[in-house]
Amino acid sequence: MCGIFGVWNYESREAVDRELVVAARDSMRHRGPDDCGLYVDDPQGLALGFRRLAIIDLRPEGNQPMTNEDATKWLVFNGEVFNFPELRHDLVTKGHTFKSDSDSEVILHLYEEYGDRCVEHLRGMFAFALWDSVDRRLLLGRDRFGIKPLFVAEGDGRMAFASELEPLLRIPWVDRTWDLTGLSAYLELGYVPAPLTAYRGIRKFGQATTESWAAGLQKGVGPVRRKYWVPSIAVSQPAPSYETAKDAVKELLLEAVGLWMRSDVPLGAFLSGGLDSSSVVALMRACGKEEIKTFSIGFEEASHDELEYAGEVAKLLGTEHYSLVATASDALDVMGLQARFGEPFADSSMIPTYLVSKLAREQVTVALSGDGGDEVFAGYKTYTHLDRYRYVDWMPSSVRAGLGRIGAGLIPVHARGGGFVRRLDAKPEERFFSLGATRDDSLGMLSQDFRAAMAESPQHHDWRSGLLCAPTVSAAQIVDQTHYLPDDILVKVDRSSMAVSLEARVPLLDHKLVDYVNSLPQEYKLHRGGTKRIFRECMAADLPVRAIERPKMGFSVPLASWLAGPLSQQVREHLVDNPLGLFERGAVSNLLQVPLTRKTSNQVWRHLMLGVWAAGHDDGLPW
Repeated sequence: MCGIFGVWNYESREAVDRELVVAARDSMRHRGPDDCGLYVDDPQGLALGFRRLAIIDLRPEGNQPMTNEDATKWLVFNGEVFNFPELRHDLVTKGHTFKSDSDSEVILHLYEEYGDRCVEHLRGMFAFALWDSVDRRLLLGRDRFGIKPLFVAEGDGRMAFASELEPLLRIPWVDRTWDLTGLSAYLELGYVPAPLTAYRGIRKFGQATTESWAAGLQKGVGPVRRKYWVPSIAVSQPAPSYETAKDAVKELLLEAVGLWMRSDVPLGAFLSGGLDSSSVVALMRACGKEEIKTFSIGFEEASHDELEYAGEVAKLLGTEHYSLVATASDALDVMGLQARFGEPFADSSMIPTYLVSKLAREQVTVALSGDGGDEVFAGYKTYTHLDRYRYVDWMPSSVRAGLGRIGAGLIPVHARGGGFVRRLDAKPEERFFSLGATRDDSLGMLSQDFRAAMAESPQHHDWRSGLLCAPTVSAAQIVDQTHYLPDDILVKVDRSSMAVSLEARVPLLDHKLVDYVNSLPQEYKLHRGGTKRIFRECMAADLPVRAIERPKMGFSVPLASWLAGPLSQQVREHLVDNPLGLFERGAVSNLLQVPLTRKTSNQVWRHLMLGVWAAGHDDGLPW
């Protein structure tokens, strides 16, 4: 796990500013505290920078930028390729020679053998840039789920890339003006969806994508972009029997966890006591790992605390368990974590994720996580809510509309079934978007000037289109796997863990496992109102009954009490005092005059994170 950065003046071939490159690279020291490297091709106006967190092949030979035998190809790479020993063996039989035992060198030789299609052979999490000095081309690539981040800035015959936004914001020619399309999306989703960022001059690099940049590109002509993989919802025909599928899923789980444990440094796991993280730890044990260190975060508020469940699993599996109780003062300490995201980000579970990462880093350098289990095995309540509509969608829309009007008059909106009847008339493909628990239109808290600027700003990207195509549960899972997962969940895990130089791995997102589970019938995942059917039954013999059967709790924090207590000063400073004129003071004050609910506390938090980010980036104000 590392931080990568690069600049290429591909049109002018003007020599790069080495001092600027080094400063930008080293702004990511937290991503790679163990070593650093720099490659500069002055005649081509190119530089590649690297910060290293040593995980595989800890020797100097494993440092980057990495080159091939004749120094014609150079690589900077962030992440891990877990099938690299097998790939290396195959390449050696084809005549390739290696100078290191690292996974990064394998990518160079795969490129020599397969060209841009080298990414299709990689199993893991990665973002890389590969410079081919012979063909004068730069290849960028990112893993299938977007586990590892990559950002790109471009303009006037030059481009730059980085693992985080901060290095790109240090480049003078990059446009730092706020992107109001991205910020508008943030206010509804709680995150800025790809390819947007909070800045006009920077975009997020797509998951499962490669881009080839060539010297001599004409102005206005971008790189050659290729999507090399997409998750599919096509059910296998004929579908395997349930028992056959269950056996196959268990084998793939064991294979994935076994691969994703490969490491030359101490490795542990996050453990909440829920199904996903508990299963990962149980699978680590089943793969033969004898000594396992596990890490949990709890809360003083019993409604949010899972330490009891984590302790039960740790005792059963015999792990060396470490835990910490988070308090509101911890939230104060990590408010600065927002800077690591580089743009507004409102998933409050970044706080416990950061705290458990900090706890784990005291003992290990790598931690396995259960993230991705909900999106792959259908673990969210929104899926069960959406599933109920298949019993009525056979009716004509006019009949559903009539039933919805009648039901709305009889059932209060917040009563059980109230939301269901009010969505009867909605287009099936739009229901999932409206069901999203994190999606909340909160423009009413913005100042008149801010709202006017958003209304007048041209919407240069239709970010909603990708979220409005989920009429079935299987389609909804694909939407989450390609949007919510890479743009929220994996962003949270990456930034929170890398802030303390910890590599977090997500083996439940091994693409071979996901491809198989996606191909299974829906009833293998959702059954009689229950979620994750096949996953629960796969792990039933390995875990306590409570870990298997208890409802999903989520990694949430007691926001309402924290915002009304120790965080109230931050709320006043950024929202009530409103130094940049972003918010409507009356609307904010009205919201704070009554006890915060779960919904309103999320609203306040979302705007607070916007205010915290804006305070550090007010030079990009668009008015």
